Amino acid sequence: MKTILIVLVAVFTGVLSTPSWNDLRTTFGINPLSKWDFAEQPRDLSKDMKGFTMMDGGDMCSGTNVFVGKRYWSDNDPALILLFDGQGFIAGVQTAVPKSSGWVPPQHFIGRYVIDETNYYTLTVYFVDPNRVCKGRSPTDFANEGTGTDLYIQVGTNPLTDYFQVPNSEVDIKNTKWGFGKCFYMMGQHYWYNVTSDMNCDDFVPYCLLYNKGVLNAFCFSVSFDVKGSERYEHPTPTAAKGFLNPVPDCFFSTPSYSVLTTMHVYTTSNYLADTC
Repeated sequence: MKTILIVLVAVFTGVLSTPSWNDLRTTFGINPLSKWDFAEQPRDLSKDMKGFTMMDGGDMCSGTNVFVGKRYWSDNDPALILLFDGQGFIAGVQTAVPKSSGWVPPQHFIGRYVIDETNYYTLTVYFVDPNRVCKGRSPTDFANEGTGTDLYIQVGTNPLTDYFQVPNSEVDIKNTKWGFGKCFYMMGQHYWYNVTSDMNCDDFVPYCLLYNKGVLNAFCFSVSFDVKGSERYEHPTPTAAKGFLNPVPDCFFSTPSYSVLTTMHVYTTSNYLADTC
């Protein structure tokens, strides 16, 4: 009887537990009246999709594709594309920069961090193992795992094998080439890949990782170009970047095309006000 009771308590506690990643919000901002700042994004296709519709040809689970998941966007804005799994639960996010914007990624990033689509250069992050996406998570999985369990940055054209699984612990990220940046209130402790003051800006990896209280709970897309056309993007200058990037590469100040950056912070929790590192 005692053993049965212990099992029942464990099961009941698991069902009622709150997942660590309990939300999905995008875009840092300080305007409390803005609909874009810390905007809550849909995570379940069966609920209110807040104006998101499937992109043309958006089912990336039929045949061989360079992404996995069902792609949804709002008002044809490629700045934020939501990826849903085969059961309709959130699986990842993308930002797709129109080629018409003028941004041309470094050649050695194309096919790696950036996928060349017909009209876009696309960056992709998954919240669950990409190999789980097309089959999808069960309602119980989603209830227990929330937005996801890990970050997987796609780093090649095969989404099932070409990814970097980001360490959930800040202790572990310190053992990689992702370097300590700076803490920024309502963002977290930034980590950037192998940044130095004298680096070539063509080697600036277009992502940052964010840790709070030692745990991963956000990330950012970061394009070294002023991409216009979407309110979802943030546009820090190199001088402003001193608040979250250390050091700021010298080439940001000397290269005109880097005079304004394009970023978008993505949060996996609802307590962004407590993101104080």
